[in-house]
Amino acid sequence: MTTTKFATGAFVFSRARRVRPMLPEDAIPLAAKHGLPESIIPPYAGDRAAIGRAIAKTDTILNGETFLLRPIRRTSTEVVYGIVRERQDGEEHLDHAHEATLRWTAEPYPENIEGNHTLARRVHLAFADLRGRIVADDWTATVTSELERLGAVAFREDGRVYWCPPQSLDAVRRLQRFLTDVGMTLVVAEVEAETAGAVTEVVSESVADQIHKLKLEVAEFDGTQKPSTYVRRLEEYQALRGRCVLYRDALGVGVDEATRALSELEAKVEAMLNVRTKSVVHRDGSVDAVKAPDASETPALNVLTFAGARFTKAASDTDELLFVSSDERAVSSVKALESMGLAGTWQNAGSVQVSIQNSGPPGAETSIRLRLPQGMDIAAAGKSLATLGIAVGT
Repeated sequence: MTTTKFATGAFVFSRARRVRPMLPEDAIPLAAKHGLPESIIPPYAGDRAAIGRAIAKTDTILNGETFLLRPIRRTSTEVVYGIVRERQDGEEHLDHAHEATLRWTAEPYPENIEGNHTLARRVHLAFADLRGRIVADDWTATVTSELERLGAVAFREDGRVYWCPPQSLDAVRRLQRFLTDVGMTLVVAEVEAETAGAVTEVVSESVADQIHKLKLEVAEFDGTQKPSTYVRRLEEYQALRGRCVLYRDALGVGVDEATRALSELEAKVEAMLNVRTKSVVHRDGSVDAVKAPDASETPALNVLTFAGARFTKAASDTDELLFVSSDERAVSSVKALESMGLAGTWQNAGSVQVSIQNSGPPGAETSIRLRLPQGMDIAAAGKSLATLGIAVGT
């Protein structure tokens, strides 16, 4: 549990020196032990990456003499290196002599390194130790991705230190315990009061930079991109909206401008998605409309749109309005909110209260629940709901 000690979040950074190569399947029980999904485990980077790593870690000193491994040819399916002896000739001169060659090819025997030189054999042994296994670099990339998913922001320009909001610290602690079993150290340090101002500045700049990039991207959209492109962007907008809520609650960072910008972006992308799903773009650039279905449309006031997914009105056993969806986009967005502690909690959108959560039953895996002030109907609530990225109607 987070305490007042971490009221303004924590600095988080990792050290992976103790990580030993392991098969991805060996990490599955460790993830389960800490209640983490298998997706937390990085995939094997592939044989091509493994051969590069093997060459980089190979000791090139033989009997006190220095050798070099110099690239001759590197493609996705073949790696050829020269083994070069380096000798000092006099005080200001070095001689380099090519002694042998090592070669790796993806076919027919990707497990082998060709070459009889001692260094070639060393590379072969290193490659055998790394092939099929995940290593420290893989875990470092996964930790970075997971911290960002939890709302963390890079505090240093090189990305080595992150600030994490207090609402996500329980999840960070769970990640920390898992990584300890893997052999990686995740350090979680308190943010002192004197540093809070710098954190606020970094977070505000990060949000502004992200929105600026999103605006530039949308400016390039012309309505002919794949529907999946628009869907991914809508999910990204909603995830950023969720992070903004975390930042506001933790640091008091103003999010009104960001919320307005995200609402505008969502409206534009949703409009293009609506057009795109009703048209076919041919290779020659021509566009044909898709024939509309014969079934009657769902009445507009019985539908909410969130993260590119439609939620339809359902029966409710309380005074709350209930809208449900089984759309994969809805499920994905709710999972993102859940990881940040925002799913299943009531949020205020003006005078309207909103709860977005996992519901469970088939056909209604996700839901949006609304509490409207007495006398207000769903149409009148539209403006308030828009601040959370929820649109009333199709």
